Amino acid sequence: MADALASLGQGSSNANVAKIAIEQRKKKAEVVEPQVISEELLIEGVEEPVRPDGDAWEPIDFPQVTSLRLSFKNIIEISNLNNFDSLLTLRLDNNIIDKISNLGHLKQLTWLDLSFNNIREIEGLDELQELLDLSLYHNQIEEIKDRLDGCPKLNILSLGHNNMKDLKQIDYLRQFQNLRCLCMEGNKVCNHDSYNQHVLAYLPHLKYLDYMLIDRKAVAQAQEGYNLEELTEVREKEQAEQTRQKAQAEKSATIEKLKTAFLDCTEDLFEEMFSKEVEPENVLVLQCYQGLKEDYRDKLSEEIKGLRARMEEKNEVRLRKVSAFEKAIYASEKESEDEAFQQIRDFKSVKKKVLPRTQVDKEDGVRAEVDELLKHLLDELGDLENQLMANEIALQESIEEALSDFEAKISDLVKSMLDNSREFFTRLEDLEKSFLTGLTEGANSEIEAFTQTQESAIADTDPQKAKYLNNREEMNQALTNFTDAHTSLITNKDDYMTNQMNSWNRTYFENHRARQYKRNRQRVMDTRKVIDECKSEIQAASEDGNEYDEGDGGVDSYGR
Repeated sequence: MADALASLGQGSSNANVAKIAIEQRKKKAEVVEPQVISEELLIEGVEEPVRPDGDAWEPIDFPQVTSLRLSFKNIIEISNLNNFDSLLTLRLDNNIIDKISNLGHLKQLTWLDLSFNNIREIEGLDELQELLDLSLYHNQIEEIKDRLDGCPKLNILSLGHNNMKDLKQIDYLRQFQNLRCLCMEGNKVCNHDSYNQHVLAYLPHLKYLDYMLIDRKAVAQAQEGYNLEELTEVREKEQAEQTRQKAQAEKSATIEKLKTAFLDCTEDLFEEMFSKEVEPENVLVLQCYQGLKEDYRDKLSEEIKGLRARMEEKNEVRLRKVSAFEKAIYASEKESEDEAFQQIRDFKSVKKKVLPRTQVDKEDGVRAEVDELLKHLLDELGDLENQLMANEIALQESIEEALSDFEAKISDLVKSMLDNSREFFTRLEDLEKSFLTGLTEGANSEIEAFTQTQESAIADTDPQKAKYLNNREEMNQALTNFTDAHTSLITNKDDYMTNQMNSWNRTYFENHRARQYKRNRQRVMDTRKVIDECKSEIQAASEDGNEYDEGDGGVDSYGR
């Protein structure tokens, strides 16, 4: 496709397509056995990166490969590409592949060439989110609608010489706002008199169509004069969908923000309580119902507003305390690690000066002094080990004390938030009782009135209303079920919010202690490794015939 674009300025059709077609005919004239993608083909097909030594890539190195060409290999199916996780470009053109499959793991793929194969259906591309260039030229594809949803970044799409007939197939591509080049030549759809106008009207972002640069004036004319009524309807639907998606995104952002304060269950609470699934038809015939419902909405809204104000205030305190605590912990850890590193560096500096001296002294035969120097160095190493371990223990005790103290403070804060939650749901239960009382009294009053004027009511009242007002027992049962559903929902919301706060409180400190345990184990292992390395070096220096290596760069297992 890239080669094709290079020739656009010359006004010619894709020269490479002709060349490929010749190769294709030549290939068809030969009798070649179908092949699977073997290790040998993969090694041969690696294009990039090129190895500095010029040798072929080994299978163990396949995860580093970014470009792979498997063209003209008579490959019958896509397989054995599991190790090519870094692949950006994949060429499988001019084979006999009839199904797109086994590509989902190639998450980074940007260029896929499947031209000149036997593919009948676009599939298996749902996970190729980074794909920019897709060539399915010269296959047997009839439909593209809904088949490319997983490739939102498509920039170049080649579908020439397939079996597409309907102009409506092109409309689907309107959603790909990055699409700049489209090839449809050789399809029956191109025979429509309005083909060019239809494409330009529905895909105004295109720069090239069938390898030809698009005249922007032609686009403007198509936009203004082609199929205006339908195109206007399409634009309105797109605008409505964009508005819906924007509202959904804002809603999701609101819920995520509320979730940080354990308040997400209060969003849309009224809508859940009075949804069609919960609200019985019986109450809809009651004249008192709408007024009671609106009163419920207003009071619930005020209660939620008050709860959020109280909870968000306390939650801000919680977040500030957590942030300050974590900064203090990390600062203590860094200070301790820096101190340990400095102590190790100081010891290594001394060791680096002492060990060469022991070699000189041994040559002079002063064995006793050598042994004394080495013994003193080992004693200092022992002191260093004890000091490092003692400092780590002191740090752990200090952190655990701070953690326990902080846990008590946060638990009090969470308890206060739980009290606010409990108070809110208690008030909500009272509101529900008041609502039930008003609804029951209103229903009984309306049923009494209906019964007293039953004959005229039957003549003048809607049959549905008469049906429900004429059955007191059914109405009372419906009200009971309605409020039972409310009570159950309130209880579930209460439990959800309580569990949210308790779970965060428990998990936060469990994770902190687990992190401290892991960090402590690592520090202990690193310390022992440094000590053992130094001890081995000192002991080696004390043996006759060993020379001290002055190449010590001072890098320890702390990674400094």
